[in-house]
Amino acid sequence: MYEHDDETNNPSGVNPYDLEQFDDDYSTTEVDESVGGEPLPDGKYQMSVEKVELLYSKNNNPMLVWQLRVLGPRYAGRKYWHRNMIVTKENIKWLKRDLLIAGLKIEKLSLLPQHLHELLDLVVEIQLKTKGEHQNSFLNKRITQAEVQDDPFGDDDVSF
Repeated sequence: MYEHDDETNNPSGVNPYDLEQFDDDYSTTEVDESVGGEPLPDGKYQMSVEKVELLYSKNNNPMLVWQLRVLGPRYAGRKYWHRNMIVTKENIKWLKRDLLIAGLKIEKLSLLPQHLHELLDLVVEIQLKTKGEHQNSFLNKRITQAEVQDDPFGDDDVSF
């Protein structure tokens, strides 16, 4: 960490990092502003599966991580990550349930890596529920294109 006016690290008081060379890239780079926002409130959301990958947790346990994006209308564009830990038999039960709901039927878990691409671009309903300090997510169902809701109140134009 850079400390100002620390005689041992920076006797001249001048910033030792030449960041000016990155100014143009920084000012023209667009980022997803939904990252780092408040957590999504509890409820049901239609989300598109953007990415699915097998990773390791901080405790070095395998997990399947689903990167999802809310379709809307509320919170449209927000990202959400659904995780399936692969540690206990109960974890595996939830993982198998989620895969079946998403339409992926495999005979052995070892076949999962070669089938992950089949989960991409699916639309699913995710339910978020907070219990204590933790928010849990549940994959409720796979949504067909006909069920995707752009407007939860329908297309009716009602005049008052």
